[in-house]
Amino acid sequence: MQNKETLIEKFLARTISPAERKILKKWVLMKKENLEFFKEEIRKRSKNTLYHHFDENEAFKRFLGTVEKKQSKNWTPSSFLKYAAIFIGLLSVGIFIFQSQGYLERSDAVVQNERADENGQNNVVISLEDGTKQIITTDGSTKLVDKDGNTIAKKQAQGLDFSQLNNGTDQNLVFNEIYVPYGQTFNLTLSDGTKVWLNAGTRLKFPRNLSATTQNRIVYLDGEAYFDVTRDEKRPFIVNAENLDIKVLGTQFNVSAYKSDGAIATTLVEGAVNVYENSNPDAKILLTPSYQAAFVKENGSMSKKKVDTRIYTSWMENRLIIDNLSFEEILAKLERTHNVSIINQVEHLKNEVFKGEFENESIGTILSTIATSTPFTYKIEDNVITISE
Repeated sequence: MQNKETLIEKFLARTISPAERKILKKWVLMKKENLEFFKEEIRKRSKNTLYHHFDENEAFKRFLGTVEKKQSKNWTPSSFLKYAAIFIGLLSVGIFIFQSQGYLERSDAVVQNERADENGQNNVVISLEDGTKQIITTDGSTKLVDKDGNTIAKKQAQGLDFSQLNNGTDQNLVFNEIYVPYGQTFNLTLSDGTKVWLNAGTRLKFPRNLSATTQNRIVYLDGEAYFDVTRDEKRPFIVNAENLDIKVLGTQFNVSAYKSDGAIATTLVEGAVNVYENSNPDAKILLTPSYQAAFVKENGSMSKKKVDTRIYTSWMENRLIIDNLSFEEILAKLERTHNVSIINQVEHLKNEVFKGEFENESIGTILSTIATSTPFTYKIEDNVITISE
């Protein structure tokens, strides 16, 4: 085995490879002393650094299976559960989580009791150019049709595909608008082959047939989306987010532009993009891969910095990477991804800053983990979470 301290350091820095992660997990679960060493190494880190990389259910099952095979005679079943829970938390939060099963059960109820969108539905809704609105479900018809029965898109896994149909005969520039409610994500393939992943609470207005536009291919974003744009040298692709434009020929990038946020962030993964206020296109910022442009709405300032793009695209894999986010910013993300309302009654928590990573975790697990490093309590009633001292 590689040096265990090196593997633990890689794990905490999120640079560990899948093969190295397996080696570390095998060593940690080999015996009680290894688990204690691993736990102590994590404790040495900043009190506001959260590490919760493994899926809790799968980690729990794997841990129990390993311990049962390697248990000594003086270990009791209660010990198995105790240390399994510790491993799940990875910050010695496991005991708290395990003893708070009520929290976890209630958090599942919160996710199921989703907040209704403006149409009284918890489904993805698309508004067509003919004025009709349709709810997109995973069952039922495999096609999307307009009021005249014309097929305009095919349904795909968690999405719609406008590229497989013969839209070239329709030369009218008409727009569709799609809304993705809190607690869900969705994906689109536009008529030119551009792929778009939409995060929770996002609205996108887009041309049904991009061939009908002779100059720029433009879409309008309110929320967060990841774009993989089909290259077209003659017709740039523009994402309009309030008074900001992101202009590309063909590339991959993420835009976070929720109206409730104080800034619009454009993060480039591949290629190159120009970011500028649409009232002043000459004052543009050119982004190269791994750079982010942040536009502050309050004063209209624009900044550019190098970032870890995984932090800003992890939502597509149902992961939450917290990198120096304030408690208030974390709560805003949790409200969107878990479709809940959170009331924070602890004023001093707002500006507490955290780091860490969660993968497909319940909101109860996330809050319990954070509460272990910076104590607070929370109460869940229906889909409202109240945080107090």
